[in-house]
Amino acid sequence: MKEENDFSQKQVEKVRAIIGENDRLIALFGMKIQEVGPGSAVVRMSVEESHVNSANVCHGGAIFSLADVAFALACNSHGSLALAIDMSISFLRPVPVGELITASCIEKHRGRSLGSYHIEVTNRSGQIVALLKATAFVTDQILEETTDFSSRQNSS
Repeated sequence: MKEENDFSQKQVEKVRAIIGENDRLIALFGMKIQEVGPGSAVVRMSVEESHVNSANVCHGGAIFSLADVAFALACNSHGSLALAIDMSISFLRPVPVGELITASCIEKHRGRSLGSYHIEVTNRSGQIVALLKATAFVTDQILEETTDFSSRQNSS
């Protein structure tokens, strides 16, 4: 059992490193990966002026992007390349500049080709600001530093 846990932790750290170094939006938005575990992830971001919309609150796209990074880490944590095929979001409260928001993603189900995930985005007081539900397609490709899915095309 210890060997399995060691392998799992090594896999999670590998995925964290690959996504952390190659997902350019993480640095662009100032996101910080807090935790990654098998089927779970926590990512934080401080809302800055560059994240606000015309109503002077955090843009929904910035909140969605934070949740999407947590989702990417959680669904890829098993080592197989997994890609989003569906995400829905409900915005529950506005987020002002200066607020620290946290996206926590948890895997609800994982099969051979599909995974289901729930993501909560909370403010520093622990209030839920957004809820998301997401589905990932699990490929047969191992996630590596050189993984490039852009060349794969649909044959329709």
